[in-house]
Amino acid sequence: MKRLAALALVCAALAGCAAPSPATPTDRALVDELDPVAYPKGYKENPTKEDPLRDCGDETRSWRPTPGDADGPTVRAIREKGYLVVGVSQTALLLSRRDQVSGKMSGYEVDIANAIARALFGDRWEQSLRFVNMPTGKRLLSLDTQPNREVRARDATVEEVPQVDMVLADVTVTCTRVTQFGIAYSRPYLTTRSGLMVRDGFKEDAQGPDDLGGSVVCSGDQTTNSAEMIEIRDRQVVEGKTPLRPVTVQDTSECLPLLQRGLVDAIATDTVILAGFRLQDPGTRVLPYRDAEGTTAISLSGDPERRDLVRFTNGVLDRMRADNSLSRAHDTALSTMEDRSALPDEPYRD
Repeated sequence: MKRLAALALVCAALAGCAAPSPATPTDRALVDELDPVAYPKGYKENPTKEDPLRDCGDETRSWRPTPGDADGPTVRAIREKGYLVVGVSQTALLLSRRDQVSGKMSGYEVDIANAIARALFGDRWEQSLRFVNMPTGKRLLSLDTQPNREVRARDATVEEVPQVDMVLADVTVTCTRVTQFGIAYSRPYLTTRSGLMVRDGFKEDAQGPDDLGGSVVCSGDQTTNSAEMIEIRDRQVVEGKTPLRPVTVQDTSECLPLLQRGLVDAIATDTVILAGFRLQDPGTRVLPYRDAEGTTAISLSGDPERRDLVRFTNGVLDRMRADNSLSRAHDTALSTMEDRSALPDEPYRD
């Protein structure tokens, strides 16, 4: 397999249906002959990891709420603007998904966004909340930070990425993202672990990545899952094993139709995303493999003059914790996950 094909794009519209038969060798031969413009935008074969994921302690911890946050400059500017813009996935079944008939958004991350909008705008919160679809690979470029402004100045393609006030899209907390994108995190609202999904009947004895030698493994671009698969591939090469073959797509949701068509062999992403994929396609199987736990938080601008919005957001999350509405939203949205983790309870930096 050289690249992904138009066949996968057709199935993308049918991601909620049962999986069709995997691609035959004839299908793959036809795929290889297709013009590159037919391939999903942002697809990468055999990606390299440019920067190691690091834990830098307090740099990834958030700022404690203070009494003056509701009247801070960033919060005032959003209220004067009249609406809050939130970047979300819209294709993550348990976290944030738009109903194609009603247009309504639902999921755990949507519940949190709704609560923040209520705190900002009171009774008129519904008409003051705007969701923007964020492809996985570019979600953090949507925040107005000094590093991102520098990227926009030298890369015209980044201008296509809409700007938002915050991102609620299963963003794992890492030091690399703080330094690369200039973001600040809220207090974490979700504990995550990486997992692997395959089609039923594929390598039935497979337990984890070391059983997937030679298999094509799909992840979202610029994700911790992609970086993890690249690290595993490199280790397997050093150990003289047949390595797995990482590929990335612009949005993690594109991996499911590619798996359904047999154009990739496995998906590596957070288990909460895999649980949503499993509901969409029961003809898939989640392997026992789990990576180390991480945490997910709201991403906001890390510019010091915008810190009031970070603190204000944490005030909302703290109130949700205190009245148990956060835990209710968490447990309701993730009720189908047998191995869901408890809410994270990490301290503030100050």
